[in-house]
Amino acid sequence: MPRAASSIACPIRSRSPIERSAVSTPTHVHGPFQELVGYETIVADGRPHLRLPVRRELLNPHGVLHGGVSLTLLDAIGGRSLIDQRVPASGQIIMSSVTVTLTTDFLLGVRDGVLFATGSPDHIGKTVAYVSVQLRHNDLYGPLIARGLGTYRVYARSLVRPV
Repeated sequence: MPRAASSIACPIRSRSPIERSAVSTPTHVHGPFQELVGYETIVADGRPHLRLPVRRELLNPHGVLHGGVSLTLLDAIGGRSLIDQRVPASGQIIMSSVTVTLTTDFLLGVRDGVLFATGSPDHIGKTVAYVSVQLRHNDLYGPLIARGLGTYRVYARSLVRPV
């Protein structure tokens, strides 16, 4: 069954007070895939972010972070950034989203460190939302590893089902 992440202080190698005060969020439900990949949802500067330490299992045969890991984080934060936002036309709160498209640019290869994913909704319509997403290295404001634009179908009801 999906479970909520625990509310613990998030040890982040950081350069800013915002990141030092980041905590895991107890409100975001996640399932087996998130547990398999190993990322956690944190809240810093009032917004959700994802954090993932780079591990050997996440590297490709060249010893560089696998592109699928970057895509996973960008996709997940794109959807997560929409949760609890209001649909302007109806005033309803978004409770779930499903990815329609995700276009990604890979800018920098990494072999170690910690990844931070951030999403920012650009536009929320009646049923579709557009989100800019970024993946950074070792810090919420660190070097840009990948960026993307996602289109998401949004729902004012939860689509979460027991797994």
